[in-house]
Parts: sequence; structure tokens; C-alpha cells
Amino acid sequence: MVEIGVGVIGCGDIAHIRYFPSIEALPELKLAGVYSRTTAQCDNIVRRYGGKVHSGLDSFLQDPDIEAVIITTPHPSHADLAVRALQAGKHVLTEKPMATSLADAAKVRAAADHSPRIFMALPHDDSVPMKKAKHFIQSGAIGRVSSADAVMAHRGPVHAPWFFSRDLAEWGVLADLGIYLISQLTYLLGPAKSVFGRVATVFPERTLPNGRSFTASVDDNAVAVLEWPGDVMATIRSNWCSPADKRHFIWETRIYGTEGVLFINMSSPDNTIVVYSPERPIENATEISYNGVIHCYRPSLPPWDLHRDIVRSFADAIVNGPTQQTGSAGRAHQHQVIEIIDKIYESSRTGRAQSLEIR
Repeated sequence: MVEIGVGVIGCGDIAHIRYFPSIEALPELKLAGVYSRTTAQCDNIVRRYGGKVHSGLDSFLQDPDIEAVIITTPHPSHADLAVRALQAGKHVLTEKPMATSLADAAKVRAAADHSPRIFMALPHDDSVPMKKAKHFIQSGAIGRVSSADAVMAHRGPVHAPWFFSRDLAEWGVLADLGIYLISQLTYLLGPAKSVFGRVATVFPERTLPNGRSFTASVDDNAVAVLEWPGDVMATIRSNWCSPADKRHFIWETRIYGTEGVLFINMSSPDNTIVVYSPERPIENATEISYNGVIHCYRPSLPPWDLHRDIVRSFADAIVNGPTQQTGSAGRAHQHQVIEIIDKIYESSRTGRAQSLEIR
């Protein structure tokens, strides 16, 4: 097997949790290089996982051993790095968000459209649980969908205060947590047609794990209503104001249909997908009581690991060709996700619902 050389830009928290262990675990990948503004972090990485440290972005992108690039830097840098990597002939996987403005999202999409390489932008919706959820919706297991409610919340990434700085992050909780809900719902229900939203900063004074205080200048509380054709509506709630930490947090979506309810609980390994179906049983599923409700069914799911599956999907696309998420449909989807976030901020500023145009 020919190994794909991967270069990682950024050596922070998510790179350590998600990418370096996954690259090591997948036989088709090898770590070929790293680049970060903080080179001291990179030295420990290459001692543990291999590859070499690059002192500059140009040398990193010109390295022939690096065929694929993973971007894990602060949000505002994603778009420019993605464009430069694509133009350098690299396959690209970028952490969410793809961009922090509609203009930059359009540039990334155009660069990906004109590149023969794979481009994959997170969130990763083509996961085992989400594909099962989409199957239930498309097969009519819950009847006609009428509405949805999605929530994601924890205390905020206080280990990394740049998330709370408008100068360093540009967007707040919507780009960190709300983006998962927006991406998930538009993956399941298709492109939305309008959005109305409100953002606020409930706790401007924050405290680091070491006890030092700092001031937040971005939103930490966001609520939005999305609308689809046929008067289907969904609420999205995301906040950094809850007591849960980022390892044990609230992440639940409910899809309401005329014949049942689909529960998606991505933070629960036992009840990730549950279908409430009072009229008929769900095939290949175990009947359970869920949150005190009877007539609920838990389908069996193949083994899945959200971190590992993201990198595996990227590698598979490089080797075997693009899937829906890693092809043109995937980047169009993430372009609309960025539009929705942008329009939620605009709606909060103006107090008016915003039409959505990107498909």
C-alpha cells in the first residue's frame, strides 16, 4: 500500500485529539510534516509521530512529501490556507468553519471547484449515525417532517481564550457549536430558504483554568429559526453558558414527523439514534423506553468513531474518489452553512428574517 503523506497546519488542541492519532492509526496515511506559528509545539509532535517541522508556510506547501493538508488553525485563517493549499496542488481537509465570511467561503468553493484535488470541509455529516438518521427520514419512518429542534451547549473552550476574541476568532459560539446543528439539519432536510436569529454575550467575564480572568467579545448564546419549503421549521440553540465541559456536553436534535420522532443524541454512545414510532415497530431495532417514553426503537449501528471516521473519509476520497461530502455537493453544502451563520448575525443586528440564496 502506498502511504499518503499528510501535513498538518496547526498543533493545537484539536490536532492532538483528532488528527495526529488518526493519521497514525490509518495504514494509508503517514505524517509527513507540520507547520505552526508556535514551532515548540511541533517539535514534540514529530518526535512522537514522525515527519518534519517546517519553519514557514511556503516550504510546507512546496514539500513534495506532503500530498494532503489538514488545517486546524484559528477560524479566520481557514479560508486563505485552504485556497493556498489547493492552489499548491494539495488535497485539503479543513476544520470548521470553512470561512468566517461569505466572500471568503465563495473563494474557497471556487478554488475547490477548479482543483482536481479533494476538498473536505467540516462538520462531517456523512457519519454512521447521520446516515442512519437520513435513511429514517427518507424512508418515511417518521412520516412527513414538520419541524425540528437542535441544541448544543457546554461551558465554552476556556482552555483556548482566542475563541472568545473578536479580533482572533471573528465569530463566536455559532462558529464553534451552532455550526454543527446548522450543518446537521441542512444535511438531513436540504437547503433552507430563510433564517431568523438572535445572538448575545451573556457572560463577558470569563475565567481560564488557571484562574486568570479575561473578557469575551464574541457571542456566547445564539438562537435561530430556520425555514424550509413546505413550512418546515427548526429551532437551533447553541451556547457557551452551560456547566458541562467540552468532553461531556449536550448535543441533541429532534426531528418531528407525522408518524414519529427521530432523536439524534451524538453525545450518547448508547442511544445515539432513537425513533419514537407509536403506530408500528421499526425494523432491525430494539424496543426501549427513552426518556420515559414507550414505543421507542434503537437501531443497531456499526462501530463508529467521529474523529477517526473524519480522517478515514478524507483518505478514502483521496484513494477512491470523492463522495457526496468530499465532492461538489459537500462544498456547496458548507457554503450554505456559512451563509446561514452570516445571515443569523445579520438578522440579530437588523431584527429581520433573512432569505438564503446559496445552493
